[in-house]
Amino acid sequence: MAQTRTERTPTAPPRRPAGWRIWVKTARPMTLTAAVSPVLVGTAVAGYEGVFHPLIFAATLLSCLCLQIGANYFNEYFDHRYGLDSIHSLGASTVIFTGEMTSARVLAGGVGAFALAALFGLYLIAVVGPAIILFGLAAMAIAYFYSARPFKLAARGLGDPLVYLAMGFLMTWGAYYVQLQRWSWHAFAASVPVGLLVTAILNMNNTRDYDEDLAVNKRTLPVRFGRRFGQRYHAALVYGAYATTTICALAGLLPLVTLGVWLTFPLAYANVRGVLRATDRRAYITGIKQTSRLHLIFGVALAACILLAALTHAAR
Repeated sequence: MAQTRTERTPTAPPRRPAGWRIWVKTARPMTLTAAVSPVLVGTAVAGYEGVFHPLIFAATLLSCLCLQIGANYFNEYFDHRYGLDSIHSLGASTVIFTGEMTSARVLAGGVGAFALAALFGLYLIAVVGPAIILFGLAAMAIAYFYSARPFKLAARGLGDPLVYLAMGFLMTWGAYYVQLQRWSWHAFAASVPVGLLVTAILNMNNTRDYDEDLAVNKRTLPVRFGRRFGQRYHAALVYGAYATTTICALAGLLPLVTLGVWLTFPLAYANVRGVLRATDRRAYITGIKQTSRLHLIFGVALAACILLAALTHAAR
């Protein structure tokens, strides 16, 4: 019988105290590249404009990683609490169901990760200014209410625009802002392809979980419009990252050398082809891994191209 919001698979009693491997597993390390690429790209844009503060970069990266880890812990906790996952869920790490961790420990993991993010944020506030508080509060609110009531943003189909906003625009431009404390159309332009690819990671997750999300009325975009839509939407997001980079480069919003990201296109093409041909739900697990890897490689390539443009300009 399909699982409902109020029916949950019984949770096994804890077998043993959670070791560090279980804590790492619940942090979902495969997803953490989503926080690395935007910080690299935003910092590279600041470098292109002649500024780079290593300690600020390190604090920004660590704060963003902690926010992502906290969001993963909260997602694990609230999906269990609201009956949106089961021990058979492909998307969940299921540590609560298996008894590897108690729900209280998972919740504490999320709170602890947010506390660490705030600690690094205090350093940024001290050296950059109080405007960083707004970045931090916005990021924490999106990360927490992505899964938690009363908003439950992911369950309402709002995960895509909010992930794009938080891990595309805010992280990329935020990484730039802490270096230079001003608006930049270059940073905004660089955030667009980064945001599209991180949204593609989320969409892969939602497309994989189509059957489970449909059973509990979790209204993700694939649930609203169908699994085939999820596959085509994925192609649009991935190819859109290359299209928007090209448009921004030709328009002068990004250095022309950023067209070098097309060197990574064979990875994107193979990724999209595999997703469009996927018939087995487990095949989407491979799609998620490939999309996460593409997001990181694309981000590194984009940041490298921007820095190459800076070096070329300085040499003239």
